[in-house]
Amino acid sequence: MKYGRKIINYIFAKRTKCPAIHYELERKVQADSDRSDIRVFETGIPTQRYGDNRQSTRNAEEAESVRLVQIAKVQGLYIPKSEWNIFGDRRTVPTGESVVFLSNDGTTYTKMKSPFAKSPMKNIFPEDIIYEHLIHNILFPSTKYRFIGISEDVQGIRIVLQQKNISCMFGVPSQKAIDEYMTNVLGLTKENEYFYGNDYFSITDVSNMSDNVLCDSDGRLYFIDPIIKLKKSALEVWEYLYQTKCI
Repeated sequence: MKYGRKIINYIFAKRTKCPAIHYELERKVQADSDRSDIRVFETGIPTQRYGDNRQSTRNAEEAESVRLVQIAKVQGLYIPKSEWNIFGDRRTVPTGESVVFLSNDGTTYTKMKSPFAKSPMKNIFPEDIIYEHLIHNILFPSTKYRFIGISEDVQGIRIVLQQKNISCMFGVPSQKAIDEYMTNVLGLTKENEYFYGNDYFSITDVSNMSDNVLCDSDGRLYFIDPIIKLKKSALEVWEYLYQTKCI
């Protein structure tokens, strides 16, 4: 009877684990898909690009911007500013980082993101900008970005991303719920009043005083556009998250 009970317990344990395993496999497949969307921008680039030359000078930013724009034009991923209106109505939003459009059916935001707008706060270097949204997607898959292409305006290069509109559907969670998600779910340490982090990155701009974090009726949290500060190169952070969150 004891042996039979062990078998039954084993079977039920396996059934309990299956949804979690399936979810992690889905995240891994999605992470691979997101990475493949930008693979053409990695062509011909050495694996080691940082070292002592990892600097965020104006010249380095311009050089990386030119490289990305040239590849985008060759690969059919370049979006002229004259075509921005195809993404819907331009929205007035309190941010200097993105020009935002809402699709005509109200389901999708398109963000023309200026990757260097908050580079000192995010510790973003030229080599990091094409990977930035991938880090968000692994951390916050419920509000993932879809890479659309590259554009430009008078402020320089723009990374064009799309995100599902959920702002009209959900409410604002308590700060306690946000704190618990950051520490218990993401496993981060509260570094000070505004930052949660580990050895690889920190997250801020997740206060319940704004609409940057929403929740549904079941208490699930949705992080719209938090600021992720990198403590290592974006590729190192992505690889770390890929291993810990997707496998």
